[in-house]
Amino acid sequence: MSHFKEYQSDANSSDGRNLGDEWMDWDGKDNAHIKDGKGMFISLSLLVLAMSAGASAAFIYLISPRLAMWHAHLPVLAWMIAALLAVAAVLWFVQMLVTAFARKSPVIHPARVRFLFDLVFSGAFRTGRMLGVSRDRIGRSFVRVSNEISRATKPSGREEKLLVLLPRCLAKDELKQINDLKDRYPISIHTVSGGELARKKVKELKPTAVIGVACERDLVSGIRDVGSRFSVIGIPNERPHGPCKDTRIDMQELIDAIEFFVGPPSTQMKSTVQ
Repeated sequence: MSHFKEYQSDANSSDGRNLGDEWMDWDGKDNAHIKDGKGMFISLSLLVLAMSAGASAAFIYLISPRLAMWHAHLPVLAWMIAALLAVAAVLWFVQMLVTAFARKSPVIHPARVRFLFDLVFSGAFRTGRMLGVSRDRIGRSFVRVSNEISRATKPSGREEKLLVLLPRCLAKDELKQINDLKDRYPISIHTVSGGELARKKVKELKPTAVIGVACERDLVSGIRDVGSRFSVIGIPNERPHGPCKDTRIDMQELIDAIEFFVGPPSTQMKSTVQ
C-alpha cells in the first residue's frame, strides 16, 4: 500500500482551506515554528533499540529454565544469539549516527544504512508520542535525518534527473519564485494536489532524485514510500496561517538542495537569465 494520501476538499472549513487527509485531526493551532533537528529522532531511535534489547534479555531470562530442560546448552546459545544481534544493532546505529551528522557512510554498502532507519521508524514515532512529543516535531527530525542519509549515500558522479514536487498550498509569490528556478537549473518542477498525483508524476517522469516540499506529515509519508528507490530530500514548509493555506519555505534551503543534485547554474544559463 502506498504511503501517499490524496488531499480531499474540506468544504466546511470556515476560511476555505482544503485540509489534506494527514491534517484531518488538526486542532486549530498554527504550529508554524517547529525547529527540531536531527537529535530528536536519533535519540528516540536509541531509546527504541535499548528497550528492544531489554525486552529480549528479559524474554531469554524467563525462558532459559525451559530451554535448559530441552538441552543444557540452549540457554547459552540463546544469549549468544541475543548478544550478536545487540552488537549488530549497535554497529547499525553508529553507522546511522555517523551518516546523519558527518554526511559520510562508514561501511562498504552505504545504502544499507537505511535498513536500521526503517527498522526503528515506527517504534521511534510510537515512543515519541508516548512521551508527549508531537507528531510534527518527530516528523521534522525524521526528515532532517533522512536528508542527511540521502546526501551521504547519493551515488557520486551520476548526472541526476531532478524532479521538484510542490504542494498547492504554497503562497503564490513562493510558487512563482520556485517556478522561475527552471530558467537557472535543468530541473522539472510540478505542483501536485495530493500524494496520489505526486506518485503518478514520479512514475511518469522517472527521476533519479526528488526534492519534496510539503508539511512534515506528507514528507514522512512520501519518504517512506519512495526513499528506498530514489535520492530524496524533503523541505518542510512553514505554516504561519496553519496547514494547507499560504505556506512558505526557506528558499535558500531549496536552492542548496537543487545545487546538491545538479550543481550551480552554468555560466551560459546565468547569462541567459540576465
